[in-house]
Amino acid sequence: MNPHLKTLATALALLAASGIARAQSLALEEVLVTATKRESSLQDVSVAVTALSAEDLGIAQITSSEDLTFLVPALNLQKGTNPRQTSFSIRGIGTQSFSSAVEPSVSTMVDGVVMGRSGQAFMQLLDVERVEVLRGPQGTLFGKNSTGGVVHIITQNPTDTTTGEISATAVSGDEYRGALTLSGPVTDTLGYRLSANGTDVDDYTQNKFDGGKLNGSEDWSVRGKLRWLPAENIELKWASDASDRSCDCTAGPLRSLEPFGGNDEQVDEVLALIAPVVPGEDNKDVNINKRPFSDSKTSGHSLEVNWDIGEYTLTSISALREFEVNGFGDVDSQPIDVFGFDQFGFSETEQFTQELRLLSPLGERFSYVAGLFYFDQNVERRFRREFEFQEGSPGAAIADFEVNTENWAAFGELTINVTDTVRVIVGARYTEDELDFTFMRTQEGFPLGLPDTVPRTPGQTQEDDLSGKIALQWDYSDAGMAYASYVSSYKGPAFDVTFGTNPEGLQPVDPETADAFELGLKTTLWDGRLRLNAAAFYAEYQEFQAQAFFDPDGQPDCPEEDPLCDPNDDPGSFLLINAGEVSTTGLELDFLAQLSEHLRVTGGAAWIDAEIEDYPGEPCSGGQEFRGECPEAGLQDLSGGELPFSPDWKVNLAATYSFLLDGDFDLHLTGAVRSQDKVQYSLTQDSETIGDGYTIYDLSLALAAKDDTWKASLFIKNLTDEFYPSIIVPNNQNILPNGYNHLYSKASERTFGLQLGYRWL
Repeated sequence: MNPHLKTLATALALLAASGIARAQSLALEEVLVTATKRESSLQDVSVAVTALSAEDLGIAQITSSEDLTFLVPALNLQKGTNPRQTSFSIRGIGTQSFSSAVEPSVSTMVDGVVMGRSGQAFMQLLDVERVEVLRGPQGTLFGKNSTGGVVHIITQNPTDTTTGEISATAVSGDEYRGALTLSGPVTDTLGYRLSANGTDVDDYTQNKFDGGKLNGSEDWSVRGKLRWLPAENIELKWASDASDRSCDCTAGPLRSLEPFGGNDEQVDEVLALIAPVVPGEDNKDVNINKRPFSDSKTSGHSLEVNWDIGEYTLTSISALREFEVNGFGDVDSQPIDVFGFDQFGFSETEQFTQELRLLSPLGERFSYVAGLFYFDQNVERRFRREFEFQEGSPGAAIADFEVNTENWAAFGELTINVTDTVRVIVGARYTEDELDFTFMRTQEGFPLGLPDTVPRTPGQTQEDDLSGKIALQWDYSDAGMAYASYVSSYKGPAFDVTFGTNPEGLQPVDPETADAFELGLKTTLWDGRLRLNAAAFYAEYQEFQAQAFFDPDGQPDCPEEDPLCDPNDDPGSFLLINAGEVSTTGLELDFLAQLSEHLRVTGGAAWIDAEIEDYPGEPCSGGQEFRGECPEAGLQDLSGGELPFSPDWKVNLAATYSFLLDGDFDLHLTGAVRSQDKVQYSLTQDSETIGDGYTIYDLSLALAAKDDTWKASLFIKNLTDEFYPSIIVPNNQNILPNGYNHLYSKASERTFGLQLGYRWL
């Protein structure tokens, strides 16, 4: 061969090899998830799941589970007027009730342990390895209260070598965060991990009554984990955690207070009382004479045992958890005591869970996971209300109730490898639920027509269900796979156990069931540098459980066949009912692309139509009644309406450009944007409870050591200072006719901060 041609051929070969190596070096790392109760690649599971790593959370400055909604378009926060009522929704499906005897619709788990109450889901993200959000009903493998989906928080395990990490963050507005983690071996077979963090957020809502501020919080969390390997085939993991949160975080500024129907004089009196506060869509101030608060404590212990029996793995997870909430709110939004009204609430939850499951080996024609699950939860709640309609004639009532939920299930999922590229997945879960409660209420001079005394009265119901799944998965090439699935899901029965309950003859609310269909595509393209996943879905829910406000004064013509409509009942109360049929339809996209050695882009989008299909008998809101928008019977037909807390579309996009510098450090610049459509915050479809759409921009600049030890970050959140509410609610029409309040978080203000971190390896 001509030596010049040989040299050229050699050069071209070296260049090609260099290009291949470079492409391989830019390939995205594999993401492992446990969405099928078995550790698998994200791209191999026929489930719509979003996986957020510790790095993803750190770059976005996500420190609380509430803020996960910033990174998962199909996940939304149903903010309550107090933290106990806050919950997640996925694809428009969430818990529409605050009864102590109703399950959440979205299951939240920590290291495989289900959280029985919605309020337990909201925590500081302490030493997290990753978060998995399973979108849509998960009725087979997860089952317990997962008709909407699952949010699974997986924490870091002990390490084989001694490591540690410390970080401190300061944010404008006097917000401070700190975290510490220590991990390492105790012996050759025993390792430990200890983590702690704390947050102090100064008050940020101005109270014109005394010149002070409200809505700040203080919280801390600790977790300890031990990992012991007594034999080559046995692993034991013990985890204990505790957290405490206190806040004065339920102060809701007045959003609107408009005269209607000759009510100008009363409105003028209220406006004069709350001056200089001016109700408005951007109002952040209050004028109240009470200091609201909400304190919560949570703790738990779990033992996970993994035993390899030949090629099989037997797993046991046993867990105990406790949760306490104590709160008080100012309900009249004024610097006076309207009717002398106050209310206080305290609840305490204890739960025990046990899961056993068996994993078969992979690589065979058949593989499966099978298991048993047991759940026992006890909720005790005390609620006190006080009135003073006339000076010197106070009245008070105290409701004490206890709810016990017992659930057991047997489940399994079988994968049949029809060919090397085609597999069928079938699964089933049989569930039995038993729900018991006792209720007692005492009162003295209480003016709302409640019985003088309700003796301790019990109630009980039982239900069972068989849920199923069938899916077809096709690995059409090395680049990706497609799947189609049908899943049925079940949410247990409920009772309307609240302050105003009349337990005599109280009937249970039927279980909520779902039928969901999904088409999915998961692809890895461009030599592994682009990951693009999509899912299209339709789900239909029967006997949807929801809380509704019934005001007999607004229902003068109660139909005889409607047992919930009783003019002789108290002047207004929330009732838990089966709200007919709802559906959710949509399309989701997720992508991650390594565009170059310096530039990485990630994002997601969700287009969701969450619709009320059939619900002819929903009570109107107080504002609708006051404005004369309610039918004479006091019930409206919501068929065709929107489910609350679910914007029609929501997107997020982030790009990180890395400046690979000479020396020991690199510089990383990240810009992010998230945007969503307007959202309805009330099941009643009240026109005044619709929040406008908004767009939020974030920026950060991080200086990071190449050896992954030091890191310093400057960041700006909500660059354009875009204000948006977390929820809009009508006030009590006896207190503020046609008045509406909103809650907002610090995320709806522009903030900037500095974070410093050091890791030793």
